[in-house]
Amino acid sequence: MLSISFEINGKKVDPDNIADELEKAILKKIEETIVERVGAVRCSEHDAAPIIVAHGQKIENLTFKVSGCCARLIGDVKAMLS
Repeated sequence: MLSISFEINGKKVDPDNIADELEKAILKKIEETIVERVGAVRCSEHDAAPIIVAHGQKIENLTFKVSGCCARLIGDVKAMLS
């Protein structure tokens, strides 16, 4: 199963536990978009799902780190997210 997490200002953040409704909606939309694009992707060799971490100082400047079992999976996921 695809793993998506958020780290804002160095702290793990759960979109469901954010008090600010706008920030919650933004993170939920990001999560939804990622799932739409790569939610079903699994490594054909290792049968592993990717891990995606969105991180930044603020929601407005998040960058995404993709990791996984092998370079092929990571490359495929990055291409799908571009």
